[in-house]
Amino acid sequence: MDLHGLDLNTAWEEYRKATEECYNKKIKNLKVITGKGEMSKEFLGWVHADPFAISARNPENNKGSWTVSIKKHKTENKPKKSAKEVCFYQFQAHRLLG
Repeated sequence: MDLHGLDLNTAWEEYRKATEECYNKKIKNLKVITGKGEMSKEFLGWVHADPFAISARNPENNKGSWTVSIKKHKTENKPKKSAKEVCFYQFQAHRLLG
């Protein structure tokens, strides 16, 4: 995404929308172009404050371009089996095998 030329507030809002969308779509990395000005100087602070980002790095040492690593999407966990259910399954398996 290209943020170069946007004011800082608009750029922050667009960046946050993009990282949340990447998280929801299970996209692992986001390339962000900030340019080499004030936004580039503040960008690591944005990444640190972003609940969907892990880190950012400058690919090829380009100070106006970043690759942001997006947090792994948490999936719904299946409910855990109760101790009674586990014992019942073990009992049934033992009867069938034993």
